Amino acid sequence: MKKSYTLFFLSYFIAFCVSAQSSAPGSIRAQGSPLERDMALRWLNNANNMNRARGTKLDLNDIEGSLYYNDQFIKGDVFYLDKLFDSYPMRYNAYSDEIEIRRTEASALESVYKSTSLTCTIDNERYIYAKYFDNSGEVKEGYIIRLNEGPKYVLFEKKSKVYKEGKKATTSMHPTYPPKFEDKHDYYISTDGEYPLHFKGSKKELTAIFGSDMASELKSFIKENKIKLNNEQDLIKLMDFVNSNA
Repeated sequence: MKKSYTLFFLSYFIAFCVSAQSSAPGSIRAQGSPLERDMALRWLNNANNMNRARGTKLDLNDIEGSLYYNDQFIKGDVFYLDKLFDSYPMRYNAYSDEIEIRRTEASALESVYKSTSLTCTIDNERYIYAKYFDNSGEVKEGYIIRLNEGPKYVLFEKKSKVYKEGKKATTSMHPTYPPKFEDKHDYYISTDGEYPLHFKGSKKELTAIFGSDMASELKSFIKENKIKLNNEQDLIKLMDFVNSNA
């Protein structure tokens, strides 16, 4: 029964979105009754919250730091296939890699269903759910933020929070370290729309990505502009340079 119920709402949502696109290009939000839109988004949120419930639970009161880079809910937009679906107060949970929604202060916490067809914009940052190669070369899925608009090479950032176990002092001479969440920023580069590759920040990697023909130009540009390969703004400048010479 549960399977049939889920399939029904999946079929309903797809049919609803396709109908909206065909009748009003550029704005899914303009189509359908409030009840239809609410049912569609509730299915997305509830489906992902079922996954959330199966995750590991932590006592946040005992942990330093936050699950979020910004704890506040900010008005954001949900897009389906790059067409606006609706707007809600949103925030990014960097530990569980979820976009959370709270419709009103009194409503329950919900989350956007993880799908490559759905993207969200929060505080001028576009969160794209996509596949990418992690630092060990394995294909992963998660939210990444597009940082530049290059036609050939695109830079992405992956924001996350890493949980670090606490450590109790073994003697009075040693300090006690509480458990905490640590910030983590990773960068990825995509070429011609391929899966983004993890960029560790080395000049050797740049040659592998952009080719040996550009090695000399890249070296000169990095030196003249004092580019730091672990700095977001510097990497954006580098991407702009590479795209203008691609």
